[in-house]
Amino acid sequence: MSDKVILASASPRRLEIMNKHGVNPLVMPTDADETISGSPSMTEVVEDLSHRKALACYEEVKGNPEYTGYVIVAADTIVYKNSIMGKPLDSTDARRMLESYRGTYHYVVTGITIIDFDSGRHETLSDVTKVWCKDFSDEDIEDYISREEPYDKAGAYAIQGYFGKYIDHIEGDYENVVGLPFYRIEKILEKY
Repeated sequence: MSDKVILASASPRRLEIMNKHGVNPLVMPTDADETISGSPSMTEVVEDLSHRKALACYEEVKGNPEYTGYVIVAADTIVYKNSIMGKPLDSTDARRMLESYRGTYHYVVTGITIIDFDSGRHETLSDVTKVWCKDFSDEDIEDYISREEPYDKAGAYAIQGYFGKYIDHIEGDYENVVGLPFYRIEKILEKY
């Protein structure tokens, strides 16, 4: 299994999680359309986006016998607090997001799609973790947004980074908050 996986993502965090679990994938990020239309639920959004990414990767490699026996894994993670929190545009946007988490909870949702190269069969699923934040101060927010960490992260934070000290507790899977709930895909990978 460990040498027959394609990770359709450029996320170093997803790669680290897979490596930690003994999976050493080929990394092949895709350029899938991530436009969201309508008003899908938070799980529908990530499932749709992960499916698009997996399908884009599959279209790139299908027909190439070099990938016989491989499975493609694609994922998409969002932070949700009344609406989807993307990567902050600037410090004002990061401040808005962080203020909304203070003393309350939000959700981190990851969609995963796995496609079997040989058959084209696919499975799509999602995982939701409820993240509770401490009642941090305005000064804490200003200190945090003065750092580089918030600006390339969905929801303006990384639980495994500096902001982790402001997390009170979570209900669900920690690796999901980092970007890939491996426990949800382990059995599927073994099956293929």
